[in-house]
Amino acid sequence: MEGEGLDDKINLTEDQPVSETVRQSLQLYISGLAVPKKVELAIKGNKEVRQILSRDPNKMVARAVFGSPRLSSSDIMEYVHSPLTNEDLLREIGLHKEWTNNPLVLKAIVSNPRTPVPVAMRHLPRLTISDLNLLTKNRNVHALVRREAKRLSVRGR
Repeated sequence: MEGEGLDDKINLTEDQPVSETVRQSLQLYISGLAVPKKVELAIKGNKEVRQILSRDPNKMVARAVFGSPRLSSSDIMEYVHSPLTNEDLLREIGLHKEWTNNPLVLKAIVSNPRTPVPVAMRHLPRLTISDLNLLTKNRNVHALVRREAKRLSVRGR
């Protein structure tokens, strides 16, 4: 599956390093696609394509990224650390034990400002006291999450 106009530069389904110029062309190409084509690319696309589509405002596209069989733990780490990731993708990650069993993913997903509040609140009791204390000072997360982190840290969980 080659992108029109990108044929010479990148194959959209094979993982390969790309230059910043190609990445920008790829973003432009993907932004012009219809939702069904984006969903197809989210499932079959390479790492760069999935990274771009993880930020798509359409929740069907974001969920399709999570459904990709090529999804790796490094992809998940990139998504949970990025404040640009679609909140529906963060919700999907937060609901899967496979990913939230990793303490780094857990800490990052709770700290991400785009993570839906109920998802972040659900995982707060699993964080360490030091992580909870850091969250209480993080002005990027929702006030409810900070308040609950403060309550849990004072209480000693």
